[in-house]
Amino acid sequence: MIRSFPLCLILLGSVCLPGLTQTVSVQPSYRFNLNTSTSSYRLGPGDTIDISCFNVPEIKGTIIILSDGTITLPLVGSLSLSGLSQEQAAAHLDRLYQPYLEKPLFTVTVATPRPTAFTILGEVNRPGPYTLNSSTSTSATNQSVAGNKIGTGQGITNGLGGGRLTVSQALNLAGGVTELADVENITLVRRLPGGESVERKVNLWKMLQTADSSEDLAIMDGDGILVAKADPDRPSRDAEYLSSTTLAPATVEVKILGEVNRPGVIQVAPNAPLTDALVAAGGLTEFADPRVVQMIRLNRDGSVTRLSLVAALEQGRDPQKNPSLRRGDLIVVQRSFGGSLARTLQSLLPLNFLLQLFR
Repeated sequence: MIRSFPLCLILLGSVCLPGLTQTVSVQPSYRFNLNTSTSSYRLGPGDTIDISCFNVPEIKGTIIILSDGTITLPLVGSLSLSGLSQEQAAAHLDRLYQPYLEKPLFTVTVATPRPTAFTILGEVNRPGPYTLNSSTSTSATNQSVAGNKIGTGQGITNGLGGGRLTVSQALNLAGGVTELADVENITLVRRLPGGESVERKVNLWKMLQTADSSEDLAIMDGDGILVAKADPDRPSRDAEYLSSTTLAPATVEVKILGEVNRPGVIQVAPNAPLTDALVAAGGLTEFADPRVVQMIRLNRDGSVTRLSLVAALEQGRDPQKNPSLRRGDLIVVQRSFGGSLARTLQSLLPLNFLLQLFR
């Protein structure tokens, strides 16, 4: 029930009440919330929210939070909701309307969450700024190169209903981490409403080893993610294991040259054996020497590894005979002696044919 105020005052709005247009601001105490549910969503500029009050049907509507984080309501004027959860915003309205309503009970829900802008830097395959719209998925099929804007119709939401994007999902959108990434040393930087920023270290290696998802923090608007470079002395088995997880890219590029039917840059699955690359390149030509195949790899510490292999397509995965591939590997298939001779004869045949014409 409205206390001693005509109902029309509620409907007039703050334009008719210039004396009540002061800005009311509440600065929430901040802590990193590990929860990705709607209760941890913080309101901000661009959010479209639904506001209603129990048993007061006249107070109901949809409003967009302005660029300064405020909205304007009847009787109470301009107030800031930026940085508050939906529950905190409702409680804030309850307090503001106490002088005007008897036991006000407000509900605030997000109708359309604002786009979530964040930046990923460091050891990822596509670093840069990203903008996540209100209906987006990790498949990222509609990304644009400029600004990495991820369009609608892709599945993961940035606010409500399906939970927010997490650090691991953001890394996936950025093409996965590189082999140089230290997933034990990821920094999440968050800007607070007052202009300050806080940092939190994220250890996704711990999550991979123990299934502890508490390390996989939810992304909020304005966040920055920095993936540090790993110590070059880190065991290579860690890199191999990491390449088989969802933090790694779906495919890696390797280059294959020499006597294959389709030489050039090809895409293979992370940790795919060398024989998979040969098959993807169309197999060996008739001039190839399968006993002379070289794999050249630039290691994290700057050294170069060269392996001489025998290309046996029936060979199972073997670290020495059929090693797993990494991004940037170079494969060279040499020509056999007979193949070299045949190539030479092929190049001479047209000349021999012309000489026969002038005899």
